[in-house]
Amino acid sequence: MPAAGDLEGRIAEAFDQLSPKQQTLARLILDNRYFASFASAAEIGEKVDASAATVIRLCQALGYQGLPDLQEAIRTELPSYLTAVERLERRLTVMPANGEIPQRTFAVDAQNLSRTANALIETNYAAVIELLLTARKIAVVAAGVAAAPALFLAYSLQVVGLEAHALLDGDVALGVNIAHLGEGDVVVGISVWRYIRSTVDAVLSAKANGAHTVAITDSVVSPLARAADYAFEVATDGVAHSLSVTAMMTLINALVAGVSLKDPHRTSQALQRVDQHFLSRSLLIT
Repeated sequence: MPAAGDLEGRIAEAFDQLSPKQQTLARLILDNRYFASFASAAEIGEKVDASAATVIRLCQALGYQGLPDLQEAIRTELPSYLTAVERLERRLTVMPANGEIPQRTFAVDAQNLSRTANALIETNYAAVIELLLTARKIAVVAAGVAAAPALFLAYSLQVVGLEAHALLDGDVALGVNIAHLGEGDVVVGISVWRYIRSTVDAVLSAKANGAHTVAITDSVVSPLARAADYAFEVATDGVAHSLSVTAMMTLINALVAGVSLKDPHRTSQALQRVDQHFLSRSLLIT
């Protein structure tokens, strides 16, 4: 059993043994842990049409005596974040809202970066770097808010000499591209919050065909994380209605840096080819 405060580890370990309703509740708690840290069992259950008794049974299935113990685990894990939010809320009562927005946004993103760095598993990181370096083809699959980070990852890998492409169309084109991937290929799926079915299905299909699969997502028990060989968890808390991709982009930067520095000779040759291409184009223009 994971350490007493490790709520996420407990959920990941027990997830397959939970009932479908308990699995839904577990995802709700991980995605809304600040709400879960003070809400009643009835209020938590109401979010997913579950009874208060089901919430209590979930807590016990995770090794807690009841909801208060689970809530204490949440508060223990993230005290710095809660303190920062409380400070910002107090400031909002005495300062103009517009004047506080930038500071609050930076504070939340700083916490996103800290949480994502702490969640990074070094062995997974090293294994994924090796997979990317040796891949025949790399497909980065995403949609919605994850599309821009996916495009950036694929482009950055191309720049350092890898055969990478972003697949952002969730219809027939995605299926055709995934059907041609198999052993020796790597599929990176990126999806958070309202997980895109086409992205999850693409990762599952590629895995069934023998490709290695990597997930970048916001929960260790998200459908995408559970479908992939390796999963990276990123914090995406936002100040307004939207999610933040700051930590996701930083993780992508770390992956690109790892690939570049692991094989500096290939990286150098690839960058020289890119420079020569742009130099020749600039000469033609002048």
